[in-house]
Amino acid sequence: MARTGRPREFDRDDAVEQAMLLFWERGYEATTLNDLRSALGGLSPASFYAAFGSKEALFGECLSLYMQSCGQLATLLTDTTDGPREAMRRTLHAAVTAQTSRTRPRGCMAVLSGLNCFEGHEDIAAQVEQARRQTSQAITACVQAGRDVGELCPDVDCTALATAFDVFLKGIAIQARDGRRATELHAAVDALMAIWDCNALRAARQH
Repeated sequence: MARTGRPREFDRDDAVEQAMLLFWERGYEATTLNDLRSALGGLSPASFYAAFGSKEALFGECLSLYMQSCGQLATLLTDTTDGPREAMRRTLHAAVTAQTSRTRPRGCMAVLSGLNCFEGHEDIAAQVEQARRQTSQAITACVQAGRDVGELCPDVDCTALATAFDVFLKGIAIQARDGRRATELHAAVDALMAIWDCNALRAARQH
């Protein structure tokens, strides 16, 4: 009787990474169970469900892996050793570099993978929204830190400035997926940082 189940060489961690790349490239809706099984070495449906539970559960693991590795922008934003401005600048440039890589899907999985979730996949939409919210909150905290240490004016509108950086960061994903060159996006980061610098100059004049 033929033996069934996962192949001996099945590596679960590697499988999650391969699935992450597939979800990142195609999005949740467009990635089918057959796509996943094929990418993971031809797993049978029974083996797939035994290993991951469901497509939705696997996506959750993939999104967590992405946020802990390729998408760890919140961590960069909280490292203000060299000042909040440098943390913001470094994070935006890191996002451009990561999202225009030639070796991985372009854009941001947390931004792109859940955009087309239809009715019945509210849990997936909630997962990606929470992932994006983590970064948004880190951006706001970084701007507030800039105000608190005197890099920005005491009366700076932290919400408005943080929103500008957040919108820009999420827009990188779309521009990268559309093929915008990395050099252009890096230049755009420098242009955006001029907003911070103008406010910082005004703050310096007030002291």
